[in-house]
Amino acid sequence: MLYALARAARPRTIVEFGTSNGFSAMNWMHAVGDDPEARVYSYDILPYGSARTLEDADARFVFLQKSQADFDPGDIDFRPIDVAFFDAGHLLEYSMKAFERILGSLGPAAIVAVHDTGLHVLDH
Repeated sequence: MLYALARAARPRTIVEFGTSNGFSAMNWMHAVGDDPEARVYSYDILPYGSARTLEDADARFVFLQKSQADFDPGDIDFRPIDVAFFDAGHLLEYSMKAFERILGSLGPAAIVAVHDTGLHVLDH
């Protein structure tokens, strides 16, 4: 569904929180096709090898090893965000904090998608 959305919307700047094995990132890269201006910025706190492989394969993909809570507009070259995908942390408070950070960077027709936030319970 997100692939189809990106194909139809033709976003120039996609920000993904939660790289993991890079499956979503690969889909984003395929979805933006050959648009030389498109960029996919993917955040994760862990250094996944798949992300480094994607960076080596296509300069339009940028991996940032940092928390979604530490988003800074400079990370994405101050570009307006067309698509933001939250797939890290999986707790409402983590996603809300990151959303507050990106709010000023969202483009006028930005699409924000959230994956399974709030389904996990902290044991403390």
